[in-house]
Amino acid sequence: PQRALSYARLKIAAQTMPILLGGDARMWQRWIFLFGRIPGGLFLIRDHIPVRDPALPAFIFEMALEKMLEESCNNILDENGSKNYHLAEKMAGLFLETLRAWGNTYALRRRIQLHRYCTQSQRWNMWLPTSTNQSAPLFIQQAEKDLNRRISQTAFGCLTGMQFSTSAMQNTSIRQSLDSSSDALFDIDHLAFRFSQRLHVPDTNDYDNDHLAPAVKIGALDPHLSVVVEALAELELMRERFDQALGYYLALGCHFASDSFSSLEEAAVSTVNSVSQQPESSRHPEGSVIGKYDHVLSLIEIHQLYPILLTRNYNFVDSASDVQIEPPIASLIRLVGLNKAGNFLMESISPPEDTYIDDQNKEKVIYVGANLPLDLVARQLKPRPKLLYWFLYQVFTRKPEIYVKFPTTAVPPKSITDLHRIQFSLFVEFAEENGSGRNTDAASFTEVDRETPFMAFLKAALPHAGVQPENVRQMLESHRGSRIDSPVFARELAFVIEKFGRGTEEDAKETLDLYLRGLQNLYLAVSFAERSKKHTGILWDILVNYCTSPPAPDDAEQQINSGSLFGSLLEAAAHCGADLSSLVSKIPPGMAIEGLREKLISSVIDYRHKVKIHEQASKIQADDKVGVLRELSHLSRRGSRISVSPSRKLSNISTKLSTKSRLQNERTRLTNISAFTSDTFSLSIR
Repeated sequence: PQRALSYARLKIAAQTMPILLGGDARMWQRWIFLFGRIPGGLFLIRDHIPVRDPALPAFIFEMALEKMLEESCNNILDENGSKNYHLAEKMAGLFLETLRAWGNTYALRRRIQLHRYCTQSQRWNMWLPTSTNQSAPLFIQQAEKDLNRRISQTAFGCLTGMQFSTSAMQNTSIRQSLDSSSDALFDIDHLAFRFSQRLHVPDTNDYDNDHLAPAVKIGALDPHLSVVVEALAELELMRERFDQALGYYLALGCHFASDSFSSLEEAAVSTVNSVSQQPESSRHPEGSVIGKYDHVLSLIEIHQLYPILLTRNYNFVDSASDVQIEPPIASLIRLVGLNKAGNFLMESISPPEDTYIDDQNKEKVIYVGANLPLDLVARQLKPRPKLLYWFLYQVFTRKPEIYVKFPTTAVPPKSITDLHRIQFSLFVEFAEENGSGRNTDAASFTEVDRETPFMAFLKAALPHAGVQPENVRQMLESHRGSRIDSPVFARELAFVIEKFGRGTEEDAKETLDLYLRGLQNLYLAVSFAERSKKHTGILWDILVNYCTSPPAPDDAEQQINSGSLFGSLLEAAAHCGADLSSLVSKIPPGMAIEGLREKLISSVIDYRHKVKIHEQASKIQADDKVGVLRELSHLSRRGSRISVSPSRKLSNISTKLSTKSRLQNERTRLTNISAFTSDTFSLSIR
C-alpha cells in the first residue's frame, strides 16, 4: 500500500536533492515542479534549489515564488485558528526571505546596509542588547548567508561539505566580479505585474526619475493580502523605486499592521499620563512586531524620502468598502511603534518657518530646507487626537528649542501658538483619564513634589501668550464643576490663579482651598502660605483653623485625626521655615498631638542646621568675593603692551618736535622782552 508523505520524509528528500541531481538543470526543473504540487514542499527545498550552478531558467523561480505566495495567503485566511495563523506568519516570513534571496544581489546588500545603519549607529533608540530584540542580527546573518550562496554556490558544493562562514563574505574580489544590479534569478517587472493583479489593480510602469512615482494603488483590503503588499515593496526596492516601496510600507501600516489604531492610541495616552510614575525603560510601548520594519526608517533617512511622509502616495480604490485612509505619519507610527517612531520624528522635525503654501494651489506645499515641518506633522495627526496629544508632548519635552524656548526671537510664530492652544485642549480632554491632574493621597508634607505633564506645559506655554491665562482658568473651573474638593486639575488651577491671577484676597483663599481640599496636600498649602507675603496672616489663620476645627464630642477618631493633622502642620511649617512659636501658641487646649516633643526638637535641630548651612554658605561667598576682588585689583595693576605702527611713531615724533620748537620760540620772545626792561629806576631832577 502507498504510504503517506510525512514531514521527516520530505525533509530527507529535500536534503538529498543536491547530491542526486547535481548539475542536471532538467532534473532540477522536473523535481521542483513535483515538489510544487505538494503543500509546503517548496518551503522545504528553498535552501537547496541552485542559484548559481546549474543556472535555471527564470520561470522556475517565478513559479516557485507564486506558489509559495499562494500557500501563504491561503493559510492567513483562517485567523480564528491560532495554529494556522502562526503557521501562515512563518510561511510568509520564509516567502519574503526567499524573494529577497533570489532577487538582485545589489538589493540584498542594500537591505543589509539599511539594517546595519540602525545597529551600528544605534539610531532611534533601537537594537538594544536585550533578549527580546534579536530580529535585526538574525536578519543580517540570514541575508549574508543568502548573499554568500548567490556568490559561491556550486553543484559539487554539497559533496565537499561547504558551510557558510563570515570569512567568505570578506572576499571582495568575488563581490566585485558580479554585475549585482541585474543578476536577479527572475524577471522583476513580470513578477511585480503578477503580484499587483492579486490586489485587483494593474501595475504601472510609468515612472519619471525627475518626479515622484505615481500613487501606490491597492484595490482589496483582505487580511491575507498583507503578504502581497510587502512583497511588492520588496520588488520596488529591487527596481530602485524607493518612493513607491515606502508607499507600500505605509499602506501596510495603514490597514494591515498587527496592532489596531485604538490600542495604539490608548498606549500613546498612557505614555504621556504615566510619564511621572513609570521608569524610563517602560515609558514607550511598542506598536508592531519588534524590529520587523525598522529598516523603513533607515530607508527614509538615507534616501531623503521625507516628502512622501508629507504628501501621501498610496491609495485604496476598493469601491466595495468605504475605508478611511490614514495619513502617512500615522501609518508610520503604527508600522514601527511609538518608541521608534517618536525618536525618528524628534530627529527629523524642523521649525514651521521652513514651510509655506502656494497661493495658486492651496494643496501644494513647498518645502524649503526642511525635513518634517512641525506644523505639517501636527496637521496630519489631527484626525487622531490621541496621537497628536502624544506627539506634541514629545516635541514639548525633547525639542523645546522649537516649541517653548526661542533663543533668537521674543515672539513665537503663530503656528506655534496655535499648537499651544491645541495641546492645552488635548490636555484637558485626555490628562484626566489616568489621573494626570489628580493627587488623592493622604495629607502629608513628605510627598515628593512631582510635576505633572500638564503642569509643566502650563509653566512653559503661558508666558508665550498662545494660551491666555483667563481662558485657562475659565476652562479648568468649568471642567472641575462646582466641587471645591474635586482633585481634577486642582494643582494646575491653583498655579494659574497664583501666577496669573489678580492677587486679591479671594484668589489667595481659593488657591489655598485647592491645595487643602482639592489636592489634600498640606505641604503645598504651607508653602503657598509662606510664598504669599501679602496675605500670609490670613492664610495661616485658615490653615490653623483647618487643622484645629473642633470635632464632634463623641467622635474620638476625628479628635485623634485632628491632632495628627496639626502635627503634620508643625512639620510642614518647620520644613518651609515658618514661625513655629506662633503655631505652638495656637494649639487648642486638650488637643493630643502624638510625638509633639520629638517633632519640635527635630524641627529646632533642622532649623539650626539650616542656619548653620546658611552661615557657612555666606562665609564661603564672602571669601570668594574677596578673592575675586583681589584678582581684579592685581589684574588692573598689570602693564599692558602696546604695539605702535611706524606711521604713528613718525606722527608722535613730529608732534614732539613741533611742541619743542614752540617752547623755544616762546622762551626767545620772553628773553627779548626782558632785554628792553631795566632792573633800576630813576626820578627826574628838576
